Amino acid sequence: MTQLYQSKIFANGSTTLPKPVRDALGITAGDRVRYVISEKGVQFFKMPSDQDYADDPALREALDAAEVVMDENQTLLRKLK
Repeated sequence: MTQLYQSKIFANGSTTLPKPVRDALGITAGDRVRYVISEKGVQFFKMPSDQDYADDPALREALDAAEVVMDENQTLLRKLK
């Protein structure tokens, strides 16, 4: 079933997403959204929360590895000073 909703854009660019849209996307107060503009139009996505990222083992492993590299670079930079 197709449903149509609209909202007003205010002078500062803000708008209120209609409740059925928020519900369909699972968006609640404090969540972040992403807009992707392409030749096909604009797409609108809910961003995963920090907790969602923390629950991803592959991402956690990559972030931990990046942290080690950043720490090593800090140590090297200190030695150059």
